[in-house]
Amino acid sequence: MDYNSEVERDAVQPPAHEAAIRDTSELSSDTPRVSPPSRTTDFSGRIVPPVPSVVAQHQQTIPTVLDEEEYMAKQIVVPHNLEEEGHGWFHWEIEDWTQLPDRAISKTFTVAGRDWDILLFPRGNQSGEIVSMYIEHKPKEDEGSDWHVCAMFELTMSNVDKPEVFKSNPSRHRFTQEESDWGFTRFIDIRTLVTPPDDELPSLVENGRVRISAFIRVIKDPLGVLWHNFYNYNSRKHTGFVGLKNQGATCYMNSLLQSLYFTNDFRNAVYKIPTENDDPKKSVALALQRVFYDLQVSSEPVDTTALTKSFGWDSYESFMQHDVQEFNRVLQDNLETKMKGTVVDGAIAKLFEGKMKSYVRCVNVEYESSRVENYYDIALNVKGCATLRDSFANYCEVEMLDGENKYQAEGHGLQDARKGVIFESFPPVLQLQLKRFEYDFTRDAMVKINDRHEFPPTIDLEEFLSDDADRSMSWKYSLHGVLVHSGDLHGGHYFGLLRPTMEDKWFRFDDDRVVPVFPEEVFEEYYGGELTQMNAHGGPVRMRQNSKRFTNAYMLVYIRQALSDEVMCGGDAPVPEHLIERIQQDKDAEERRIRERQELANMVRVTVVGKDQFSKHQGFDLCQFNQRQAKDNQLFSELMPRNATLGSFKKFYAERFGMRPTDFRLWTMVPRVNKTVRCDMPLVGDSNEMTLAQLKENRGHKWADLRLFCEESSENSPEAFHAEKLKPGVHLIHIKYYLPDEGRIVGLGNLYIQADQRVGDIMPDLRRMAGLPADAALTLYEEVKPSLIEEMNTEYTFHRAEIQSGDIICFQQQKQSTAAAADNELDTVAKFFDDIENRVSVEFVERPARGDGDDFGGATKKGTKASGNVGDSPNGGSNDTSNNGGGENGDSGDGNDSVYVTVASTKTPYDQIAQRLAKAIGERDPLRLRFYVVGSNGQMRQPVRRLASTTLGDMLPSINYAPPPINADGLKEYVVMYERLEVDIMQIEKLRNIRVTYIGKKSMKDEHAVEVLVPKIGTTQTLIEAVYAKVESALRKTQDGDGNVVRPFALRFYTVAGHRLRQIVNGSESIEEMGSQRVGEVVAEYVSSDDQQPQQQQPMAVVTPKGDESRMDTDEEDTKAHNTMGVDVEVFHFYRDLTHTHSVPFLFRIFAGEPWADTWARLGRRLGLGEKELKSMGVVVGPQGAVDVRACQVVQDGSFGIDSNNHSGNGKPGSVTSPTATPPLTATAPPQLLSAAADTESGAADPAGDDTQHQQNQSQVDAGGAEAVSPVIVGAPVDAEGLCVWDIIQRMVSAQPILEETGGRPRITPGFIALNHIDRSSRYRGAQHQERAIRILN
Repeated sequence: MDYNSEVERDAVQPPAHEAAIRDTSELSSDTPRVSPPSRTTDFSGRIVPPVPSVVAQHQQTIPTVLDEEEYMAKQIVVPHNLEEEGHGWFHWEIEDWTQLPDRAISKTFTVAGRDWDILLFPRGNQSGEIVSMYIEHKPKEDEGSDWHVCAMFELTMSNVDKPEVFKSNPSRHRFTQEESDWGFTRFIDIRTLVTPPDDELPSLVENGRVRISAFIRVIKDPLGVLWHNFYNYNSRKHTGFVGLKNQGATCYMNSLLQSLYFTNDFRNAVYKIPTENDDPKKSVALALQRVFYDLQVSSEPVDTTALTKSFGWDSYESFMQHDVQEFNRVLQDNLETKMKGTVVDGAIAKLFEGKMKSYVRCVNVEYESSRVENYYDIALNVKGCATLRDSFANYCEVEMLDGENKYQAEGHGLQDARKGVIFESFPPVLQLQLKRFEYDFTRDAMVKINDRHEFPPTIDLEEFLSDDADRSMSWKYSLHGVLVHSGDLHGGHYFGLLRPTMEDKWFRFDDDRVVPVFPEEVFEEYYGGELTQMNAHGGPVRMRQNSKRFTNAYMLVYIRQALSDEVMCGGDAPVPEHLIERIQQDKDAEERRIRERQELANMVRVTVVGKDQFSKHQGFDLCQFNQRQAKDNQLFSELMPRNATLGSFKKFYAERFGMRPTDFRLWTMVPRVNKTVRCDMPLVGDSNEMTLAQLKENRGHKWADLRLFCEESSENSPEAFHAEKLKPGVHLIHIKYYLPDEGRIVGLGNLYIQADQRVGDIMPDLRRMAGLPADAALTLYEEVKPSLIEEMNTEYTFHRAEIQSGDIICFQQQKQSTAAAADNELDTVAKFFDDIENRVSVEFVERPARGDGDDFGGATKKGTKASGNVGDSPNGGSNDTSNNGGGENGDSGDGNDSVYVTVASTKTPYDQIAQRLAKAIGERDPLRLRFYVVGSNGQMRQPVRRLASTTLGDMLPSINYAPPPINADGLKEYVVMYERLEVDIMQIEKLRNIRVTYIGKKSMKDEHAVEVLVPKIGTTQTLIEAVYAKVESALRKTQDGDGNVVRPFALRFYTVAGHRLRQIVNGSESIEEMGSQRVGEVVAEYVSSDDQQPQQQQPMAVVTPKGDESRMDTDEEDTKAHNTMGVDVEVFHFYRDLTHTHSVPFLFRIFAGEPWADTWARLGRRLGLGEKELKSMGVVVGPQGAVDVRACQVVQDGSFGIDSNNHSGNGKPGSVTSPTATPPLTATAPPQLLSAAADTESGAADPAGDDTQHQQNQSQVDAGGAEAVSPVIVGAPVDAEGLCVWDIIQRMVSAQPILEETGGRPRITPGFIALNHIDRSSRYRGAQHQERAIRILN
């Protein structure tokens, strides 16, 4: 706002020289009318004010200001989507411009039944050379404070005699009590009023006369938010609803939650979930109940932090944009799990689950293959579909299978057939995802589709139902919500347009703001497509080419009309009583915290250190005023009223400790520049009348508390010391006595000294205070600062030694030349304080072997459990005790980690720490221990190198970002991880540790971690031999118990990158490659054989058997298949998209002529999965290098959805996808198995033979996308009964023979089998890592 005259309005009266100002006004009728569309509106109907001219101009095409009706019709045009309430004008003729005051007000005039006036600043408002002019609305007395008026207006200044010469500025505004005036601070330059830029035109002001005119159109505001600035906007007050707070990037979640909240049946089901005993921090259902309750009753925007935390998200993840559809599935999955076995079991499916059928129907014979599946949402194409009906028609489009693409029908051979999708039913609440994001092969990137896509307010979906569908009720749907995305692929904003009831009233839910919108805005504004603006006749005008809306509908929610009463108007379920009680408890706790904060504002904390605390303190100064003060030596600390006097506090303190106020004197404490805290001056005399707040402000410095020292009377104290100040030259010092044999220091009390007194003169007093013989030789030290303990010259005076009140003198008996004294590392005060400064408490935890260790007893092994307690240790400067007896030895994977706690200085050498730990845990050789730094998050970091200069401090993490916790003794606590080695630390520096994933003979679930030490320089043959020996030893131990002998076996080694096979390892590769970034994991696969010769029982990189010697299964039912020649094919795992790989890939043998049912049974045994898990798994077969499912053959759809031209059905938790596939998120192909580049780098020969076909396939992918790899098989039919994987892969790689010509040995084919399912194994691995981190932290 340019100007607000509210402060001055009531005080300003019309000037006394009003005669110099003449008003001539003529008002038009207030009859409402709808104006024609404006040529000055943009595409959204908002006015675009023209750029004001800087000088007056002669307008030949615009009527003069005195042709009021015609002038307003041309200059102030109401947008097509707004309606006028009334209009009018007012002319103010000024006779003498020079006589105007600095602020002039026109006569009040009326337009549309409302009073207005003009505010004029002839010499500028906040600008000395610019005329300022404003329109002001004057509310009626009975309008209250919540009034508003929306108006379009134009202010003009014209020549009185020649009205065609004028200067004008238009604007619009929502006039409110806070902004009752609006206009132009820089209306026109004062110099141009009397000096026109064109000599042919007269000036605006001639002979002091000028006309000022105001033209006003009052606009109706049916929604109440027209041109609202939303300052202090209350959504509940204006709409009856409240929004949700955005945590950073949770707008996608907010829009979906609002949509679910207004689905009454869903909200009622959520309320009925039993959550009485749930943990508020972990229960998604409880957090969602809380959000829904707050949306129902709160007057302020609702916070969703508890809900996101229940998902396990941290603040970082709340700032990451997620997909609405994926979030919806995760939420519904969690709720469905929570609802099982309750009264609302199946409520989610009842609302959101529909059924669809995928079918292949022969044309010439009576044969149909079909499958009915469930879905929870539908993903529809936008590109190429103008309307929502077009998208459904595209989804259900029938594909003709004929010619070379005929369907293999069981019992009928190849037949012409029709393939498609038809719906069996639609759910009551239909959620439609518009596929606005797709992969662009030409750009090699994901792009957003901003094409125009129209969706109707109602749609009849009966035409897309099968003939067998239930038609007893109408299948018409009404639009309930539109979730909108504004932005592009890399970022944007989500908001929701929702209809809370079945009435045609729409609201925009934009995070914490809820505003009403016109129904027309819901549709036209968010269809997408090209930007348009309306011309003067109300028609659309196309804007420049490629100017498209980037704000468009992303998700639609329709409700079945026949069930709308049940879904939307079923009545509100009662809010659970336990939820109301919890919320009330939280409110009470918050109110209590507010009261406490208010009380604290009127209180001051007083902390006092007394004689007892000083006596027990083991450290610098008199005590520690922080958490490093030992728990068993706490200071006096109380909250006292700020206005309490020092005298009243002394009485309170005396009563607390059973003393009289005359028995002690309080001193203020001050921080010195050397970072110590010492006594400053005694509080006597007038100080007793000062309040505690005054003391803290004047003498308490910037501490949060008032810190005092209590000096108790003693033999050395002067008379009436409690009421007198110190005499000149007299100082109070503190005395500490160090006991080297006990490794501790004692505070003996205080001592008064004279400045000119010799330091040595106080030795008799020191001997008396310590109870030492009169002839005991003493050494004195001054405690200057933590890093500076100076021995004192006893011949100096205290003045020369710079001793003053508050200083601390430490003394000890002079060192004796005994054997015990020679072994004492802390034999002086200086060494003791150096140890105190660097002393820490360290917990040594054995490196966990679970998950990331060696399952076969490798680099780590179990030792003796040891626990340490902090005690007194006169020698060595560290306190530790350990229990060496009774330890249990066993496998390191049992989770029983050895723990040893010690207190030591960070300067303790590496070897000394290793010796202490080895003694505590029963390890004979300290050099067989390796230490690891553990971060503040509990994660193990780099190992600690053993150097001559390495100390305990090198084993601890940096405290710059995460200070360590403090224990009860005031020491910093750290965790150091140690590992038991098979060789000593000196040898291990020449070796490297490699972790290999071993897959046993049972199934892929028989997975183990094997860690081996191999030379840093060499070939992978050393790795193969080390792993083989460890596996063989483990198998022998396992089978010896049953009296069995280890059968002949071999290991096949390969590397994995991106969860895809990269290279077969044959022993000739450099060992350095196993640690490169190209190698994500090394896998050793067990290969068994019943008839393998004993002499062949040796490490093997690749199995090269004869006949059936390489079979992975030995079941009798597979004997026939194994006796047939076969090839090995890569099998890998993915979820919905070939680029979203996970889990461990492996090689699998396929055979010519083997039916798919037999192949699938063998593969299921290899995976170690049950029938239910296999049924939900999708399977595709493709050529090596394919990155798009459309280049593959879909053998089995499963339950998770596969985006391909072969439609993939979609059950929970997936989503139905349209026949046009969603391309991969990235165009980067996975590493090629046995690619020429990889073999060249590693120096390994390709056991698969000629790789020409690999290169051809890859070049086809690069040139024309994944579909170019194998155009023959795209869209090929699926007949599970007669399908043979061998035949599919042979067609894909027909240019290259599958079998080796020499020897006829099985080889690896350049094809693959991909399994589509949720990644559970990787999540389990991640959970193990998280569990270990938590265990270490605890």
